[in-house]
Amino acid sequence: MEFKHEVENNFADIIQEYQYNLIKVNEDEIMLLHPNYALTIWKSREGIDIYYLFLHSLEKVKITNFLFSNYEKELLANIIPANNLVDKISNSLLIHARGLSKYFPELLSGQNDWIKDFKENKFYNEPRAINKDEYSAYQTNINGKKIEGFQNEI
Repeated sequence: MEFKHEVENNFADIIQEYQYNLIKVNEDEIMLLHPNYALTIWKSREGIDIYYLFLHSLEKVKITNFLFSNYEKELLANIIPANNLVDKISNSLLIHARGLSKYFPELLSGQNDWIKDFKENKFYNEPRAINKDEYSAYQTNINGKKIEGFQNEI
C-alpha cells in the first residue's frame, strides 16, 4: 500500500474543496497543507492518527480521538471489517474523510471555533513542537519563505 496514494484517494474531495497541498513528509506521514494550518496523517501499527499543526507557532496537537468522539455511527456504513493493518488503515482514512467533511467543515476551512470544544474535551492534549520532517516538508512548500523561530532543529 502506497500511503500517499491512499490518503490522496480518500481525501480527494476535501483536498479539492479546501485547496490543500498534499505533501509526503515521509513513508508514514502525509501533510495536508492549508494556508493557515496543516493536518498530518500518520500511519502506525494501530491504524492512523491525525494531528492539527498550528503554523503560526509550529506546534501540533493530536486530534484523532477528539474527531472520533464527535462522529456518528452512520459513518461506519459500508465499512468492511478489517482483517489486517492495510484494511484498518484504509477504513480509518475513509471514516475520517467522511467525518471531517460532515462534522468539521469549519476546521477544514481554517476556522478555529472547534478549538474551544477541543480544549474542553477529555481527549485534549497540549500542543508540542512539530518534528524535523514536518518542518522540512512545510518549509519546502511555502514558496521559499523563511520561517523564523523554529526550535526543533536536530
